[in-house]
Parts: sequence; C-alpha cells; structure tokens
Amino acid sequence: MTDYGMVIDQERCIGCHACAVTCKQENNVPMGQYWNRILTEGGEHLDTPEGGYPEPGESSSLDMAFQPTACQHCSNAPCVKVCPVNATYTRDDGIVEIDYDKCIGCRYCMAACPYNARVFNWGEPEHRPESGTGDIESRPRGTVEKCTFCTHRVEEGLDPACVVNCPADARIFGDFDDETSTVSEYVNDYDTHQLLDDLGTDPNTYYVKGEMTPGRPQKGEKMESEYDLDREDTTGTSAETTNTTGTETSAEPANTTGTSTGTETTNTTETESAPAANTSATDAAGANTSNSLADPVPHVPTVDGGTS
Repeated sequence: MTDYGMVIDQERCIGCHACAVTCKQENNVPMGQYWNRILTEGGEHLDTPEGGYPEPGESSSLDMAFQPTACQHCSNAPCVKVCPVNATYTRDDGIVEIDYDKCIGCRYCMAACPYNARVFNWGEPEHRPESGTGDIESRPRGTVEKCTFCTHRVEEGLDPACVVNCPADARIFGDFDDETSTVSEYVNDYDTHQLLDDLGTDPNTYYVKGEMTPGRPQKGEKMESEYDLDREDTTGTSAETTNTTGTETSAEPANTTGTSTGTETTNTTETESAPAANTSATDAAGANTSNSLADPVPHVPTVDGGTS
C-alpha cells in the first residue's frame, strides 16, 4: 500500500510564497484564488510580526513565523463524508481528490473542511494569460477545487510543484507507509504536529516546529522513491558488470599461460608468437565486452483564504 503525505518544516520556511505561486501556475488556478496559502503567525497583517522594537538597554520582543496551509489530505476527511454525490473521494494512495464532472457545487465540502482549504468558482474562471498555465485543464464555473498534491506529477514519479520549487527545502513529500522514507523518519525523529489534530481528521500533512530538519534530501523533480529505484538499478548493473568481468577475465588467461609456459622451450620464437595472436584476440573480445557493458549498465484557527 501507499499513503502519500507531506512534512513541512516551519523552521526552514522563509515565507517567500514560492510554493503558493508555483502551485497556482502548475495547476492553472484562476485569478483571485489560491490552493496554497502562507499565513503569518505574528501581527494582525500579512508578513508582520507581533511585539515591539527594543528600547535602549532592552531586547526586542518581535516574533513572527509562517504557517503554510493547503488541503491536509486527511485520512478521516470530513469533506469526503458530506459530499452527496461522491465527487470528493480518497484515492488508494491516500490523496483526497475531486471528480469535477460529478461536482454539483453544493459546497458542503467547503463547510465541512476545518482548514478552509477549498475554493469555489462563482463565475467563469479568469487566467493570465487567458490560455491558462500549466498542464491542467481549468475547472468550470460552479465547481469546488483544491490542492491535489499535484497527482498529475506524482503519477509520473515527480514531486509536487510546491515541493520542488521551495528554495528552503522546507517541504518534503513521500510515502508514510514506507518506514524508510524521509517523511516517515522526520515524523518519528522530530517534534511534529498536525493542524487541528483534536478534531480527529488525521491529516496526512505534518508540521515541524522547534528543531530544524535537514529538509528535502534530494534535488531535481523526481520523487524520493524514484531515486531509490535508480540506485537499485545502478547497483544491479554494477553487480552484473562485476560478474561478467570476472567470468570473461578468467576465460583465456589459463590458455595463454599454458601456451607461454609450454614444455617445448627450444622453439621459443614459434611458441611466443602464437600466443601473441591469441592474446590479441582475447584483448579484442575484452574491448567488445567493455563496450557492451557501457551501453546498459498548533493548533491554529481557521483562516479565510486570501485573494490575488
């Protein structure tokens, strides 16, 4: 089984909103809406701290942190339970998704979601440019939409766009059913929490606060599991190369040695010239073998969504 989820390190998050922007671009999110939002834990306004500047001889009391928020892909998702037409459902891999063809726009799911993670298309979606962005079709008027963990990318073995484009490596995506995955290790090794965990929704998004993690371990767009597969393939190829080399190396030397150390030492010229030809043939075979091997080888309150 697979149970996809995300760990977000709030100690690494710098509040740059790159995840929100790349999510909007990748998923063709309409103007005026966001699937991914970065809230401010601090002052009353966005990107403002609480507290005050230091007075002479005193220390500052300024404090600010960032709270990335999107669909939490809950294991016990209330939005799934209230949808009257089963348009919202949980996939076998744990991702909560919407069938836009089934959605009737009743917005029960929006009322049930405690994270205010869904948006509704009240009118015809507007995009800049008008042709839209990303590889995802625009959702029609009268439908609800939300974060999908970029399922179109995950199915291709790629991490969600927000994960790949976070400059601080604060977002880590992976399989919680895999005990060796980075997300599983971070949940076990660090002080993590789920948003509004007292509601029993059991989100598949965890937040790290306190001790900073090493962040996303891999570079590039591929999921961590895909790099593991690449390493296994490489290891298998290396082992095969070693076996092949060992077999072919041991094939001819005995004959060559036997020929050069033969009993008829008086015919030195004839004896040594014949093995030379055999050795060349052996070298040629070795060269072919080399070429063939080269080929394969913390609770936070619900907050209203922002507008662009």
